[in-house]
Amino acid sequence: MILLRVFALAKVTCKEGIRDRSLFGIFLLALFLMGLNIAVAGFFMRDLGKVTVDINLSAISFAGLLLVFFVGINLMAKDIDKKTIHLVLSKPFSRAEYIWGKYLGLVLLVMTTLVVLLVLSCATVTAVHGMYPGFFGGFSWEVYFWAVAFIGFQLTLLCGIVVFFSTITTSSFITLIFSVATYLVGISLEEVLFYLKGQAASKDVVASEALHSFLEVVAWIVPNFAAFDFKVEAAHGLAIESGRLAISAGYGFCYIVLLLWLSTVIFRRREFN
Repeated sequence: MILLRVFALAKVTCKEGIRDRSLFGIFLLALFLMGLNIAVAGFFMRDLGKVTVDINLSAISFAGLLLVFFVGINLMAKDIDKKTIHLVLSKPFSRAEYIWGKYLGLVLLVMTTLVVLLVLSCATVTAVHGMYPGFFGGFSWEVYFWAVAFIGFQLTLLCGIVVFFSTITTSSFITLIFSVATYLVGISLEEVLFYLKGQAASKDVVASEALHSFLEVVAWIVPNFAAFDFKVEAAHGLAIESGRLAISAGYGFCYIVLLLWLSTVIFRRREFN
């Protein structure tokens, strides 16, 4: 019965997201970027295959981010902003079921959108490959699909972050700011730490110990979104080790479960006026 109630709420959330007009704008933007790739492919004759793969994966990732930030946050905040949360919770839904149902609805919406974008992306790559077959020597569809799969994993983790911040804030705008900031820190922190360690080894620029300690603490708190980024491997046709895939997937899964558990604990204690 619990699973049925959670699935019912997830289904309703997904349908609300599909009816959102912003979704069609995101699709058109992604389609434009992929179509632009075909139009300008001839300008990158030396690395045409790499550029094509990178543009398509970036278009999928960017469209997914827009979907989570603008459609997903709105779906989470709608019940609270419009006070319909009282009507939802008056039905046989526990607060934990509400959190899980909303999260799974967002994930279902993201995965549905991702499948459509993947089909469009495959058509674009196939078209450019047919026009310039000599520039795709190292391309691998398997690595490409893995890269798209982990873009999806990245977005599911971001959905968990959106749900978490939605439970502790009273404004969708604040949720958006916190979610975007978390993503920007998570996607760039690994490179910052690598740079500082490299500078410390070469003794060109020595950062303070306090800064190193602070960044290390932040690295433990903020999810490392770079762990799910396989665009470079897909663009260059490099094989991805199965161990790396397993570690990234396990890391993301554990972080999502932790976020949803914290969200449930906070949401149970929250009062609505």
